Amino acid sequence: MSLSKTSAYLRVGILGALGAPVLIVVLHGLGYKVTLWGCPLKALVGIPCPTWGMTRAIFAIANTQWSTALQYHLLAPLVILLWAIAIVQVSLELMTRRVWSRWWQRRSVWGGGLTLLFGYHGYRLYHLWISGELIFLP
Repeated sequence: MSLSKTSAYLRVGILGALGAPVLIVVLHGLGYKVTLWGCPLKALVGIPCPTWGMTRAIFAIANTQWSTALQYHLLAPLVILLWAIAIVQVSLELMTRRVWSRWWQRRSVWGGGLTLLFGYHGYRLYHLWISGELIFLP
């Protein structure tokens, strides 16, 4: 299936969005201070969001500190793998002007991914709860 003009523009935007984290990691590696937003969910209700620790984990992986990255967020290597696959796929689709795969549109992919993410998040929240570190804001 060939890409329409609109689909090609959409993929350029997706490629730009996928490339933004690379730019942030490179700038940080060059010594530039990159300030990112904090977790809005934690600021509002005191509960960290499901991606809590993911940014620190990605920076740790960029610095080849795998054990530290896994302590921050166990799913970070999987996220980076899927992100890299998405960059390659979108790049190939733009270069060849045809759709390669729609794996990311399958309900099973989203259902499995969200189950894994929220299951792991629940596990982490449970451990915060029993340690007394999870405090709800009034």
